[in-house]
Amino acid sequence: MGVKTNEITMFTTLLDGIEDLAGVVVPADALHTQGSYAEYLHGRGARYTLGVKGNQKNLHRQLISLPLNQVPCR
Repeated sequence: MGVKTNEITMFTTLLDGIEDLAGVVVPADALHTQGSYAEYLHGRGARYTLGVKGNQKNLHRQLISLPLNQVPCR
């Protein structure tokens, strides 16, 4: 029987298979909203969107307080 893996353990392994992530937008769900993943993507030059749920109370509170309704859409 093989070694069990899941999407958390394979996140960076999968992306390591892509040679150049510079400027690529990598979307990920709230499961991957972790500082180490953001640092990894930033270090590879990628842009990213990460979902945030209410169970990450401090981060969620900080994001809710941003004046996003004042950002112009172009």
